[in-house]
Amino acid sequence: MPTATTSTVKRERLRRGMTQQDLAEKCTEAGAPVDESHISRIERGIYSPRPRLRAALANLLGLDIDDFERDAA
Repeated sequence: MPTATTSTVKRERLRRGMTQQDLAEKCTEAGAPVDESHISRIERGIYSPRPRLRAALANLLGLDIDDFERDAA
């Protein structure tokens, strides 16, 4: 079941006009190697990103890193 944070990742990605592949490439460039299937699993609430990927997603999507921390608790 998607959480508010995972829904936010998808909403912010779409708001910025990015595909899952685009976001995966930007995360990889930012030092958090990931592929589009990982992005899909994050958006669906199946996978909780590790700290480096959380930081990259927060930076790329303008999210608060604390949102990920609360979600992982």
